[in-house]
Amino acid sequence: MNDMDTLVRNLRILLKADLIIAELAMRRLAARSVLFVFAGLVAASAFGMFAFAGFLLLEEAYGTKAAAAISGGVGLVVALVLVLIASAIKPGREDQVATQVHEAALLAVSTELKVVGGQAQRLAAFVRSPFDTALPSIALTIFGYVMKMLRGRGGGGASG
Repeated sequence: MNDMDTLVRNLRILLKADLIIAELAMRRLAARSVLFVFAGLVAASAFGMFAFAGFLLLEEAYGTKAAAAISGGVGLVVALVLVLIASAIKPGREDQVATQVHEAALLAVSTELKVVGGQAQRLAAFVRSPFDTALPSIALTIFGYVMKMLRGRGGGGASG
């Protein structure tokens, strides 16, 4: 498998991990939203029922103002409890696994991009100026050839 295939595979894994993370976040958001909506409905119902029934019961004992305050307070406490329950929903094990896969894929993609980037830079340098890029290897080859020739002449002249 070449570097580009590995990069594409890692990008696909990264995309799948991101999609799983997004789907899990949307599920959590939906669950929270349902609970918040339910809390709102309960609060509205509580205001109505406690305000009506409680007001009628408490008006005789405490007067009109105190009965209204107590009825409203009970409804708010119930709504607050539901909001706290909805806020307590935390990410599950699936989120942790998806995040770990995401981080591993991101690291692999980063590594592959560095490798492919280095190859691309060398290719770009060669395309920009092929002679400058090839010059060191050409010079070493010529230098090695000249050294062989000089050794060959030096060896032949000393024995003859």
